[in-house]
Amino acid sequence: MLRMALIPVGLAAMLALASAPRPANADEPSCTAPRELIEDEPRLPKLAERLKRHLPVVVIVIGGASTAGSAPDNSYPYFLEIALRRRHPGVQINVFNRGIGREVAAQMEARFAKDVLPYQPTLVVWETGTVDAVRNEDVNDFVDTLTQGIDSVTAHNSEIMLMDMQYNPGTASVINFEPYLAALHQTAQLQDVYMFQRFDLMKYWSEAGVFNFIDVPREKRISLAREFYECLGERLAEAIDFAAR
Repeated sequence: MLRMALIPVGLAAMLALASAPRPANADEPSCTAPRELIEDEPRLPKLAERLKRHLPVVVIVIGGASTAGSAPDNSYPYFLEIALRRRHPGVQINVFNRGIGREVAAQMEARFAKDVLPYQPTLVVWETGTVDAVRNEDVNDFVDTLTQGIDSVTAHNSEIMLMDMQYNPGTASVINFEPYLAALHQTAQLQDVYMFQRFDLMKYWSEAGVFNFIDVPREKRISLAREFYECLGERLAEAIDFAAR
């Protein structure tokens, strides 16, 4: 399905959080989502086997500014590691953040040889497409890059999950993200790769009043972005667990 996507740069400058009660288990953020926004068809059998056998798991998250976060301990990969370790207390799980701002997909894919593949990851999460849309990169080249990146990861006996763009209602008319979102989802479908629907997830939270992604007071941006990153890390861990069932 074609979509309009938003937020060309880091999320921290745009987040506001609507008040919502904490769950009974205070270790988990109160930001659930419908199953259809989390669950996808492709499986992660290699990851599932390592979790079942309690073998060490390495997850590498590569992406842009929204992956890098505002600090190493204020990013969704940081909270992803916490969530996965809580879900699998008997497994050594390490999540490495390879986010660098202002890179197009081709620049990220060029970093695979140095920042991803040498670590022999069990799973690679690739967040991409935002800067490509901002710079109006050729969509066909974008698709070729996605395919090359997926092939390079799977050729090294690792599994991969794609993540699409962020959502912000305030910038929908500024940049045309639609072709790049469609390219991401179509490539994931053709390559049988799990697609984490960050765009639709953020839109759901926005419309449900969990988060308001515009007009954030400066003094609240870092703390509220942290709450969002915690929620995103938790839902990404849920998706990974579903794929590794």
